[in-house]
Amino acid sequence: MIRKYFPNVLLMIAIVILQSVGFSQNVQSFSLKQAQEYAVENNYDIKNVRTDVKIAEKTVKENTAIGLPQIDASLGYNNNLKLRTTLLPGEIVGRPGEEIPVQFGNQHTADFGATLSQLLFSGKYIVGLMTAKAFVDLRSDNVVKSEIEIRNAIAKAYYPVIILQENKKVFDSTLVTLRNMLKDTKAYYKSGFLEDTDVDQLELMISDIEATITNLDNRLGIARNMLKYQMGLNADVNIAVTDKLDDILNDVNSEYLMNLQFDIAKHIDYKLLKDQEKLSGLKMRLQKTEYMPTLSAFYSYQQSAFRNEFNLLDFNEKWYESQMLGIKLQIPIFSSGNRHFKVQKAKLEMDKLAVQDSKLQQGLKLKVETAKSEFSNAFLIYLNKKKSVQQAQKIYNKTEIKYKSGMASSLDLSQTYNQYLTGQVQYLQAILDLLYKKVDLEKVLTKVE
Repeated sequence: MIRKYFPNVLLMIAIVILQSVGFSQNVQSFSLKQAQEYAVENNYDIKNVRTDVKIAEKTVKENTAIGLPQIDASLGYNNNLKLRTTLLPGEIVGRPGEEIPVQFGNQHTADFGATLSQLLFSGKYIVGLMTAKAFVDLRSDNVVKSEIEIRNAIAKAYYPVIILQENKKVFDSTLVTLRNMLKDTKAYYKSGFLEDTDVDQLELMISDIEATITNLDNRLGIARNMLKYQMGLNADVNIAVTDKLDDILNDVNSEYLMNLQFDIAKHIDYKLLKDQEKLSGLKMRLQKTEYMPTLSAFYSYQQSAFRNEFNLLDFNEKWYESQMLGIKLQIPIFSSGNRHFKVQKAKLEMDKLAVQDSKLQQGLKLKVETAKSEFSNAFLIYLNKKKSVQQAQKIYNKTEIKYKSGMASSLDLSQTYNQYLTGQVQYLQAILDLLYKKVDLEKVLTKVE
């Protein structure tokens, strides 16, 4: 009976294992654009920057509420355990020369009421509200800057993954070729056509390349983890990059980038400085409003009870009401120079920002020229390394053919092999440098409305 169902049990166990392996190896694939879009929504820092905008918006509503009607209610109770005694002159009751002790009031008193207040005019309130709204604009532009920064960071984390994968492909392919070559070399050695040093040389080359591949695997893992961190993904998520190196290189339009015009007014850093200048101007206006009067109105309604016995909850007893309507005008007159110096400080802050404006304009122009120059140099180096690796590969391929036909030694093969691999690594590094300079140039030329 057990034997009858044993194969089915094994099949079910195998299915469960395969399904669990499938789930554990679920891979999320991202193009560069998809990785950037994901990061814009999920990066840890950018989430906080968006929260800052929400906080600023709540601050605007908070400040707006100050100028709207305010209602306060109050409820109080007093138990005068012993009423205060007052001395009256005896002449009042026909007892001259004496002081008559008397007590006024009731043992139990209670009152409740409500007050409605409304701010009618306040320069500080008006300018403060404008300042809060300008602060929201500053926070919103900070979000734009953060998005530009994170797109740049994702590109710089995405490209190394591609380059390392390409490096690994080259070394994996070379390893396969060398292992096949070692197999043939051993056969020739056994037949007496080659020396043992040829076998040793190939084994040494294979050992070196295996160590390099292990190192590349480790670096690739680190690069993927860095990309996941920048994107806001959990470390245990498996990801794959889908963009191909050739497609990325085809998108590098050197002529377009070098001729792209720079508009400082649309650069995010300059826009943020203008936001700060606006806030600084409003701050000075805010200090000036301290010279202005404040006008407010209020209405108060109150009911009070006076008892010698605690029967405040007896609504048949009388409560006495009172009402008050008023207007209050506060006029600042003299502050010993306090308000004056606040305005002077605000003016000096504006002067500092004017200097910062000139500095930023010159700095951004220099940054653009530097980025264009570095990109141009990186592009020339890339073209040079591309030509060099093609020549090194051509030499290596010819030496490999000669080695197989007995016209070249294993030392010759080793030298051309090292020359080719060094050229390949330098070529891929030149590509990475080019892509870095490209995203840096694109970043500084990014225009925002």
